[in-house]
Amino acid sequence: MKAVVTYVPAGSGHQRAAEAIHQALTEQGDSTRPTLLDALDGADAGYRWAFTRGYLNLIDRNPLVWSLLYHLTDLSLLSRAVQLLHRLNNRWHGRGLEKILLDERPDAVVATHFFPAEVASHLKSRGGCSFRLITVITDYLPHALWIAPGVDAYAVASPQSREALIRRGVPPERIHVLGIPIHPRFAGRADRIPLAHQLGLDPERFTLLIGSGGAGTGPVTSIVASLDAVRQPIQILVVAGKNAALFESLEKLRARIRHPIKVYGFIDNMDELMDVSDLIITKPGGLTCAEALAKGLPLFLTAPIPGQESRNARLLEEMGTAVWIRRIKEIPQRLSGFLETPQRLERLRQKAREAARPQAALEIARLASRS
Repeated sequence: MKAVVTYVPAGSGHQRAAEAIHQALTEQGDSTRPTLLDALDGADAGYRWAFTRGYLNLIDRNPLVWSLLYHLTDLSLLSRAVQLLHRLNNRWHGRGLEKILLDERPDAVVATHFFPAEVASHLKSRGGCSFRLITVITDYLPHALWIAPGVDAYAVASPQSREALIRRGVPPERIHVLGIPIHPRFAGRADRIPLAHQLGLDPERFTLLIGSGGAGTGPVTSIVASLDAVRQPIQILVVAGKNAALFESLEKLRARIRHPIKVYGFIDNMDELMDVSDLIITKPGGLTCAEALAKGLPLFLTAPIPGQESRNARLLEEMGTAVWIRRIKEIPQRLSGFLETPQRLERLRQKAREAARPQAALEIARLASRS
């Protein structure tokens, strides 16, 4: 089987999901020949900027504008008109991707972003290709733009996502609750004590991990500063991602905080940091949440992007797998409460394990391989 796994580098989650599926397909053996493809490789520079840097600039500087756009384009009354405009736009800018798919002639296309899903759907509708099209929704609830007529199967993260798609007219037999695909190294948990020593940490001390995504976004410095009010002994691991300014500000902050702090830049061992941690404070991106759940790691969710991440936060809190912290100043008190009553933390861990779907990438690869 020849498969194309395609994504858009808008944030890091869509790409990480695609990489996990690509690896799972590769491990199926010589009969499967997967290709990993950035769907914007054939697009013009302006369109690529809009999806990557433009998107990040908008959610960082004008989150309310993004929220308005997100919710308006998801309204049933407007979604058909929005989808029509969206499809016309994507068909124009997706000509490069269409050419690649026509040249490759795959048996299956797996899309972890709605742009390549829509382009591939349009190509199928024209009779240009007859591949099986799988759309993988990388948040816990869907937006209307994920829906395209040529999709053969949707892989979704939650039963609630399945119900939302059915309400929008997607046939139930096309929807598969498989989870968000993550790298297999997040599927198990390493021995904490030797790993903590290897990372220069005290294995007996409560360890708090603070994430910021690959781009290093969110009020991370304010979160770390607030933790000086926590009286119980903790150690803090902070990931600044590719944000050099954030890394520098965190390094300066270290001397003013009573707790030991380790600051990391862009890393490739987030799984190890999760293995030695007792709780993570993070923005509720779909991939990061899925990775934490697979590790049985309790979640404090903060500063969600209005729209997809606020929906993730609300749903995960309702499932009992996370605590949504609405205001940063609440973090010390909420954390102290969990430290004083460890059974509450254990309940979060148990709920996380129950909700985890660590084999999602493998299940999606199998779905793509069906004839």
